[in-house]
Order: sequence, then C-alpha cells, then structure tokens
Amino acid sequence: MLKINMLRTFFRSVLGARTALFAALALSLLACSDEKKADRATPDCAHLPALEFSKNLKIGDSCGTRMAEIRSIVGRDTLIRRFSPEKAPSRVVALSSAQIGYLLRLGLGDRIVGVGEGKYIADSALYARVQEGKVAEVGNGPTLSIEKLMALKPDLVMNFATGAGYDDYERIESLGLPLMLTSEWQEEHPLAKAEWIKLYGMLFGVNALADSIYEQSKVAYNAARDPSLPTVTQDDTIPHSTLHFPHSSCPRVIVGMSYGGTWFAPGGQSYTARLIKDAGGCYLWASDSSRELRFSLEQIIALADSADIWINPGMFSTAEEILAEEPRVSVIKAFKEKQVYQNDNRKGPGGGNDFYESAVTYPGELLKEMSQFFGQKADSTKNGSPDSVSPRWYRNIFNF
Repeated sequence: MLKINMLRTFFRSVLGARTALFAALALSLLACSDEKKADRATPDCAHLPALEFSKNLKIGDSCGTRMAEIRSIVGRDTLIRRFSPEKAPSRVVALSSAQIGYLLRLGLGDRIVGVGEGKYIADSALYARVQEGKVAEVGNGPTLSIEKLMALKPDLVMNFATGAGYDDYERIESLGLPLMLTSEWQEEHPLAKAEWIKLYGMLFGVNALADSIYEQSKVAYNAARDPSLPTVTQDDTIPHSTLHFPHSSCPRVIVGMSYGGTWFAPGGQSYTARLIKDAGGCYLWASDSSRELRFSLEQIIALADSADIWINPGMFSTAEEILAEEPRVSVIKAFKEKQVYQNDNRKGPGGGNDFYESAVTYPGELLKEMSQFFGQKADSTKNGSPDSVSPRWYRNIFNF
C-alpha cells in the first residue's frame, strides 16, 4: 500500500507536465515502480532499504537490479523516483555545486561536459576547462539554454527541484534527455549529505571507492564531535533549548542576517544547527523545528548580549558590508567581540565558494574546523593546540 501511495504522489507531481517524461527516463535510467508490479510484488521487488543517515536516498536491490530511490520535496509535494543506470554515464551535465563536489571527490571530473555557470566553480582545474571551452556553460533556471544542453548530447543531466519558479527540470524532461534530480541539500545531517556519495558510486561503477570515502568521513566526523555528546545516530535530535544549555562553557551561536528588517536563519533541526551542536556550540534557536526561521530585527537585538558567536552572516564578506546593510547589528555581542565567521574562506578563480562545492564530502574536516573556533571561544587555552587545523572554509571576517 505504501508503494501505491508513493506512486500516486509521483503521478500527481507530474500530471500536467510534458508527456515526454517517460521517454526521457527510458533513455538511460530504468524506472521500476509501476502499480501493476506492486500487485505481484516478490522479495526481489521489495522496498529498498534505508541508508544509515540519509532520509532522501535509498540504494539496494529491487526488481532484480541495483537501484537508487530519490525523494525530493518539491513545494508542498513529494517526488519519489527510482533509477538504475544501464551503463556508467560518460557525458554528464551537473547543475549544482554539490553534484560537482561529489564527482570531483570520486575523481570523476573528466565526465563533466556541462555546468550551469562557470563562475561558481571553485575547483581550479574544472574552472580552467570551462574557460578553455572544454566544459560548456548551459545556464540555470530561466537562463538555461536548451540549445546548448541538447548540443552536448549528455548521458545524464543532474538537476534539483525546489517547487519555485526557478525550477527547470520539466523543460529538460520535455527534451527527452536523461535526467536525475538530487536532494542532498534537503538533508539535515552532515553525514546524510556525505552518504550521497554512494549514489555516485553506484551510477559510475565505483561503489567500493564511494563506500570507503563515506566510512572515512563517518570516522572523521565522530572523532571531531564534542566528546560530551552521546554517539551520533540517524534519529538523533537536537535537545538544546534557548533556556538551558548542556554545559556552561558552551558558546551561544546565532546564524543568518537581516534583510529589510527581517532576520533569516535556519531551523533548529537543520544541517547548520546540527554542525553547531556537534562542534560544541549552542544554537540559540535549537529548540525550534521549523525549516526556516524569520525574526524581526528587534527580536534579534533583544538577544544581542546572548550571542557569543555569529556564523554565516548572509552574503557579506566584511564587517563594513554588514554595517552598510544594517548598522544596528553592531550591538550584537559577537560583532562587538569580533567573533563573526563566514564560510567563504576558499574561493575559486571566478569567485565560486568552495563551501558549497566540497564541504559536503568532507564533513569531518568541516566539523573539526568549526569545533576549533568554538573551542577557542569557550576555552582560550585551546589556541595553538597541536590538533588545530588550517581553516579551509571558515574565516573570521575581522581577520585579513
């Protein structure tokens, strides 16, 4: 019955879309999910097993073949698709930074023949290939060039869906091109995002390498976690509240920035909130389970003296830029004490932010980096520790 409901959700999400969807999937990806098969299901066609951390990806044997099942939240709908490659793709168009990051981590950068916009690429070698015309720029969303995409004759186009007007996956499907949507960006746990490398391992026939990288990532992440926390598990929630923190030395953290008087921040069960917790910080809004938070600037000012550290201050790179946008944030304790950290420490030749490209595949290194500046705030004796690492993604915006 669950399978039937999943299929109904799937069909509802594509009704009204172009009927060439099924032709597109048939070109290179085998879907094993029709209702008739549910009526005569056998153990071979059972539901795919869940992975260790991911909530949006499953990989296993179904209908006698290795298969991946991907769930995407598209607006108010849930889109679930199953894929099984007939052969490893050799010509790939990757339209998100994270997709590029997974491919590069597996040494598959030479398979990339098209990207959205080259200026957002952080990897210098891939950026150079774009500049040399060896990798095409096809655009994203409203700027997507159908002609350029078709001319590449890709074996696989990787895209994502948000449910907003920016989405272009239906246009790609209408061309009869093989398409796969990824939703690692909707995962809430850093190890869940890291686990998506297994999808690329399956697609490109490098399962052993992908599994090895994931296991190394898990070991590194657990080694970098705050030792006062229990062992990490898939269903682990974030118990911090705004009124009680687990230990007195825990630095209190705010995230986000004010635009037009409204402060935007990630929810208490988000990817960023999880990193803060595991790094030994206390997110001021950890108890809020909303996906995205919005506050008036007045609400933030009321908490100004409670914020020891401020991370991810919107799109701004310097203290001057922040003050130019909203001078009233100068009263926030973290700003006054110069404890504001931005994730733009490493950029590509065109200004692409490596945090969005590679950090998902190095969760342990990312957590260790965050733990370092959280620890330095909580205990100044940790400065210069032998275990300290040179920052790759984060930097204090007051230090140049």
